[in-house]
Amino acid sequence: MAGDSRHPFVLDREAFEVLGAETIRMLGGYLRALPNEPVDRTVPKDVRQRLMSLPLPERGQSPEEILAFLRREVMPWPIATGHKRSYGWVNSPPAPISLLADAVASSMDCGLDGFDHSAIFLMKSLGRWIMELVGFPTEGSLCLLLSGGSAATLNALTAARHRAAARDGWNMRTEGLQGGRKHLVLYASAESHSSIQKCAEQLGIGTDNLRAIEADRDFRMKPAALRAAIETDLAAGHLPFAVVACGGATNTGAIDPLDEIADIAGAFGIWLHVDGAFGAWAALDPAYRDRFRAFARVDSVTLNPHKWLQVPVDCGALLTRHPEVHRAAFSLTPDYLEAGHSEAPWPYEHMFQLTYGNRALKVWAAIARLGRSGVAELVTRCNGLARLLEQRVREAADLELLSPASLSVVNFRYRPAGRTPGDSALDELNERISEAISAGGEAHMPTTRIHGKTSLRACFLHYENDESDVDHLIALVRRLGTELIQS
Repeated sequence: MAGDSRHPFVLDREAFEVLGAETIRMLGGYLRALPNEPVDRTVPKDVRQRLMSLPLPERGQSPEEILAFLRREVMPWPIATGHKRSYGWVNSPPAPISLLADAVASSMDCGLDGFDHSAIFLMKSLGRWIMELVGFPTEGSLCLLLSGGSAATLNALTAARHRAAARDGWNMRTEGLQGGRKHLVLYASAESHSSIQKCAEQLGIGTDNLRAIEADRDFRMKPAALRAAIETDLAAGHLPFAVVACGGATNTGAIDPLDEIADIAGAFGIWLHVDGAFGAWAALDPAYRDRFRAFARVDSVTLNPHKWLQVPVDCGALLTRHPEVHRAAFSLTPDYLEAGHSEAPWPYEHMFQLTYGNRALKVWAAIARLGRSGVAELVTRCNGLARLLEQRVREAADLELLSPASLSVVNFRYRPAGRTPGDSALDELNERISEAISAGGEAHMPTTRIHGKTSLRACFLHYENDESDVDHLIALVRRLGTELIQS
């Protein structure tokens, strides 16, 4: 009311239902309108300039002014992931129930780091749910929710480094990497995600001690090359400490031969981590289940709920069979002040970060809303659409398959029928097709490189994706390709 001297946040708390109802109306309209909006929207230059040059207000604005600003200047310009015809990212759209659950988490403002509150205990069940979904051992294992795949993998490799050093007789936490000890060596596929190199750099391993293991024509790590590299390093007096296998490459969907790699890691006593940030959820698809059965014996797995589970960013999950090693590598709590409850370990004891947000509620809500069968149906349907797209590409005289469907990813290019342009001309043409797709607003599909060739890369991850999207995509690429050739 006019002249009210109470703090602005007190006023907002008293009017929260009214402000919340207006916000929900605004968000509901946004979500319902999204399917009919252009898929890819570039922020106009004048909007960019306004957003970057806002003056600091001397006096606070009203809640109504703030909501109006968000509606006018922010919400019209999202990244394309929320639309079902956005095929370029491996981040999924947010499940509406997860948005609401996340609001509950933010309102309670209880970090997921530890202490005695409900989400800590819910996290125990949620972690077990995730393990059960992908076939990871539940007994004695731990699930941590971090910011994403990069943070999850860095956490796992920190624990792996700690264990390898301890087995070799040195204390990583006191000596660090400057005590003249053996060279620690990390192994990953040449097709692995760039975050693996970043992890090697952050851990002080350095890229000179990161072995990029050769991949085959299907982009999968060669087990024989891995074994040979480990043997060479051991003969040189080095200390192999971890292997990172790919459980679904972002670029191609490729899955390394996990069983064979697990055999090798086990034979040498090396920590095996699977980067399944995108693809690990495919363990629910009968067509891929056997290729992920090694989850029963790997040391740790990265998998991101903000990908296939339709959880709003950010959220990456780490599953580990060795919580005690993570605690040894991270905890600064002495034994006489040991934190945690026997029913639910405190996550901060097993990670670098202390205070961090409660990601548990939005993940729990997404899984609870779908159940095991619903998550499996979503994953299986998306993978099936990729196979359908591959079939359509093979049938079209003016399309060329560059990598077959693996998980929900397909790589292909437009190649005009009856003509023989070189790869350079085809690269340019397909870049122009990608640009035209974005400019037209019907879809979003950026390019990548496959065996040195520019590829249109399609990835299905949206809860609404169906066969009509495949048909639309094929028709769109062919139409734009024809128009560009004739122009």
